[in-house]
Amino acid sequence: YDPDTEVTIFAGATEAIYCALTALCNPGDNIVAFEPAYDSYVAATRLAGAALTTIPLRGPHWDYAPADLERSIGPRTKAIILNSPHNPTGKVFSPAELEAIAAICAKRDIWLITDEVYEELTYDGHRHISIAALPGMRERTIAISSIAKTFSFTGWKVGFAFAPPVLTNALRAVHQFTVFCSATPLQHGAAGLISLD
Repeated sequence: YDPDTEVTIFAGATEAIYCALTALCNPGDNIVAFEPAYDSYVAATRLAGAALTTIPLRGPHWDYAPADLERSIGPRTKAIILNSPHNPTGKVFSPAELEAIAAICAKRDIWLITDEVYEELTYDGHRHISIAALPGMRERTIAISSIAKTFSFTGWKVGFAFAPPVLTNALRAVHQFTVFCSATPLQHGAAGLISLD
């Protein structure tokens, strides 16, 4: 990703999620997410004037039915929110599940917002794959993460979004009038943490 045109720093991933939903939605639009879901998805969707449709993840393996996802997409659906690794179940969506979601996004020409804040916290041989890496998905995905979970710096509130320029411009238009910027010393600290990898 180009740091000037495709990366935006936020006051945490939650602000990035809010800005993404506000940037993409008009009143009456629809967003689809898997449930159980992080509570900010509901609040941010409502603040954007949109409705949230949820697809249940069923235990014990927290699978979803692709047919349920397909049926949930309507003419006013703007985006799917994908949280993987998932909060609160810990589910890591499989390559086959990611491919099914990508196919629906391409077929229905909708955006994808990924909440990947737990990307480094996987267990039992599971491996996180960003759906933005799949063919044709980089152009339609806002990939969101933060330093909070990976580095155990929850209170620092430094999040980031990777997106193609057209989506980055929309994100920044909203971000400009919400928090405007994350604290500069925290950004320098976050850059130092990330460079340790």
